[in-house]
Amino acid sequence: MDLPSEIITNTHIKIANAKTPLILMELPSEIIANILSRLPWRTIISCKCVCKQWDKLLSSPEFVKFHRSVSTPEVLVLQADPIGRYLCKFVEREDDFQLHQHGFHSDQGMKFNPKAFISSPAGYRIEMIGSVDGLLCLQYNSKIDDVICVCNPIMREYTSLPRLARIVESVNFIHYGFGVSSITGQYKVVYMFQKSVQKVRQCLVSENFKCEFYDYLIYTLGTGYWRSIPRNSPFGLSHLSFGVFLNGNLHGLVKSSPESAISISCFDLEDESFKPFSPPPYPLRLVWFACCDTLGVLDDCLCICDSTSSIDEGGLVFWTMKEYGVKESWTRQFVFLGTQISPSFPYDVVYPIKGYKNGDILFSWQHQMAFYYNNRTKTSHKVVICTDNLDPRIWLCFKTVLHSSSFLSLKSFGGEIVISCADLWTKILMRRSQR
Repeated sequence: MDLPSEIITNTHIKIANAKTPLILMELPSEIIANILSRLPWRTIISCKCVCKQWDKLLSSPEFVKFHRSVSTPEVLVLQADPIGRYLCKFVEREDDFQLHQHGFHSDQGMKFNPKAFISSPAGYRIEMIGSVDGLLCLQYNSKIDDVICVCNPIMREYTSLPRLARIVESVNFIHYGFGVSSITGQYKVVYMFQKSVQKVRQCLVSENFKCEFYDYLIYTLGTGYWRSIPRNSPFGLSHLSFGVFLNGNLHGLVKSSPESAISISCFDLEDESFKPFSPPPYPLRLVWFACCDTLGVLDDCLCICDSTSSIDEGGLVFWTMKEYGVKESWTRQFVFLGTQISPSFPYDVVYPIKGYKNGDILFSWQHQMAFYYNNRTKTSHKVVICTDNLDPRIWLCFKTVLHSSSFLSLKSFGGEIVISCADLWTKILMRRSQR
């Protein structure tokens, strides 16, 4: 049931001031759930403390599902510095270009150190694998093993998956993907590595390349263990990237032979197998042993950023697949001068981050700087998203993901050992709301 925006807004103000009128308490539970689901997540957490009835309502599977359907994606940044300090934070919530002229607002209530939060060993390096339905998947890797954690940042819950020993001998590709199957709704982490008899750079240029095998392990949340699946990869050479989630599938860039063009792989999380997928109508290129075409998601469409075009062609081109799986729907959507970003163009690595209603886009360059492209003026300018009242030169690299906050509890998956800091988190939020 859709409610007038003025009712939702007025209710938000009254709830935030802890002056909820009696008439709201007497409304049917489904209407209350509809109203509260549209409030900021921190306000919803405060509402759980109003009364037992609301706490039960806001913890119900029905409310969690409905809130997830209306939750708006926000940009989540994992930033790191050379001495191993990490910080996760939301950097903006408004779909308004005026807010992004010089930088992005940081949500002061949504910052956490992933090392302290998940109690990771000090020597581990952290990577973001992906975000689905409010669940964030993080990789903690060292020379010895990998620790994969799935957490819900706003619920302050996390679970650690069984550790995987690092295989370093003759392995030229190791990567993870995280997503949810399209039919059964199972949340899965995919571990993939390719073992060969040659080093990765030799694999990409040698005519005598021999790939021994691909191997895949899958972890389904709630099972408590990794399991292997048949080695059904149709690719004979190397995955250059993997793990871009969209429409129940994980996507990556692959090269089947030294002479072949780069193509797109598609791994179906439902039947756990690879399926054919159509690349854009231009050759994906490999330059100096690195793929300068990057795969991502923009406006819920599969997107490829091509930084190998000449200056006459624009220097930087964004291709988007408007209709998923339809080859003819690939569209050359954004074309602009790469020299506005870096004098080293072409051949830089560019990733899409977020598209906006007015046609603007936010993207990153080399995981070191962020740029905002104005679709009206056809120009790009640098924006700050990584500083946190620190010297901008301190934070040298970052990764981003679009994250839709949800109240999906990891405790709803049987078989998982879930660590929760929710009670402490609620007290912190309540103290902040009283200031």
